[in-house]
Amino acid sequence: MSAAKSIESCARFDYALSAYADGELDPDHALDLESHLVQCPPCFEQVKLLRSLRGSLRRAKPAACPDLLRARVAAAMAHEHARGAAREAAQAAQAADARPRLVHKGYAAALAVAAGVVFMMGVTRQRTAAPADTAKVDTKLDVDLARGESVEVLLDDLVTQHAQPLPPETTDPADLPRFDPFVGVPVRRPEFQSMHANFMGARVHTMRNRRAALLQYVVRGNHRVTVYLFNSRAVPVQKAQPILKPRVVRERPVYVGKINGYSVVAAEHSGVGYALASDLGDDLSTQLVLAAMQ
Repeated sequence: MSAAKSIESCARFDYALSAYADGELDPDHALDLESHLVQCPPCFEQVKLLRSLRGSLRRAKPAACPDLLRARVAAAMAHEHARGAAREAAQAAQAADARPRLVHKGYAAALAVAAGVVFMMGVTRQRTAAPADTAKVDTKLDVDLARGESVEVLLDDLVTQHAQPLPPETTDPADLPRFDPFVGVPVRRPEFQSMHANFMGARVHTMRNRRAALLQYVVRGNHRVTVYLFNSRAVPVQKAQPILKPRVVRERPVYVGKINGYSVVAAEHSGVGYALASDLGDDLSTQLVLAAMQ
């Protein structure tokens, strides 16, 4: 294979190496990539490095449960406890209503049969109606908890990737549209022209069952900036409110705060979520996010 053709082939597959190392590349693309790896030692070594990094991360000491997640789990448990107490109270009330009363002997058999029919109808109605209502409550609670947790995971992961950056998969902005199918939204490079920003590279990053495009910059000479672009319909930015404080800047809602000493800003525009971590101040970080959404 010629050098020029090899470079072109590597550029074609470079964006998919991370997903392949995570075992999340679809079979057709994985087969194409494996055919390339057989004849490309540099890409093969990069996959080995990515898998080694994943293994090291899995062996690392797990982080403590965040306070916000702990509070959500406690709220869910309290909800289940209250629902169980209400169900027990309803059953006790039904049992009290069903207590036997003294009746004329001649009517005892007929009343017993009628009571049995009414009781069975009530039980049948309760079994058909209550689970549906309970399922609605449980489903909504599960969805809200999952979405809130997704935002928290995304922000924690953003700060971790900013503090300990991995090498980019590409340094060519023209490769970013290839990330679209993995992330689920258009991935384009924010220019940050007024900030004297230099684009250093990008990669597709996997967070549990979500993916984001991770873009790296150096701003104003020596300040590193990490940007996540993600699908805000799957991970609503509004759920970041307990972690980040809401603001309205230039008539746009943004969420600003500090995580592990880094300035973190999140916002959403047209279904695309933006989350940024830097060692700049909150105001400059907010300006960068607003510039990214233009």
